[in-house]
Amino acid sequence: MIVALRRRHPDTGEPETLATFTIGSDGRARLEPADAGNRAGIDTILGDGVPDERGSLVTPDDGEAYLRALLAAYRGSRLWAEQVS
Repeated sequence: MIVALRRRHPDTGEPETLATFTIGSDGRARLEPADAGNRAGIDTILGDGVPDERGSLVTPDDGEAYLRALLAAYRGSRLWAEQVS
């Protein structure tokens, strides 16, 4: 599973990918920023974790559960997550 975190560009309104998330060989979710200079901003957006469907905080250590939580938690019109593969 690959999940992309996307936003509408503040100047143009066009969708852009901020980062993609994949599962590494160790089972953890891996963040791959589209722009390495944006890493701190993405970390700020995601904070200490993402709430799952039960409201429990999941982290990249939770692997696929983290990706599913991203899809559920980020569904806005300006910032959203979507499965791309």
